Amino acid sequence: MSISKYAGLTDATLAALTAKGDESAFEEISLRYIKLIYSLSTNYRLDGYETQDFVQEGMLAFLHAARTYNEGCGASFKNYAVKCVRNRFNDILKKGNSKSRASLVVPIDDIRDTLDDAQNVEDFVLEREYLQTLFDHVRKTLTEEERLVFDMYTQGYSYREIAEETGSTSKQVDNLLQKIKRKLRK
Repeated sequence: MSISKYAGLTDATLAALTAKGDESAFEEISLRYIKLIYSLSTNYRLDGYETQDFVQEGMLAFLHAARTYNEGCGASFKNYAVKCVRNRFNDILKKGNSKSRASLVVPIDDIRDTLDDAQNVEDFVLEREYLQTLFDHVRKTLTEEERLVFDMYTQGYSYREIAEETGSTSKQVDNLLQKIKRKLRK
């Protein structure tokens, strides 16, 4: 199934396909939400973090949302994904507060305008190119072990669960995830 064939599928269907490992489904749903994630990321500030860092963290949270969404939970995929992304940003701020001063800009009131703007063909092409570059960067940059830990992390596994699965300690998992984040920021 080509990406264009995914265009008519609902977000919930694309999330279910993503949960089954369908990368093309994730690419399609990411294209629908990249502007929203970017808009959300511009509302957060933390010393040592640039907007792109928040965008990357937002995409990780979005991947987690796509892989863990349950249509029967009563929330729309959009609401669930936004909650996951905001929670991730807030976690970053909480962790960063102990090390540096953080501030939150007033959140966006009307997200619909941003989503409507995403229909612009030029934006669509640029966003698709950005996502493809991001996916290629992850594939090329990370080792097999790092990709395994990264995948487990984005699927919602705790440090302890990852450690048990990989035969390492929670501290080693934390160190590896910090290394992964540094590599992906380059």
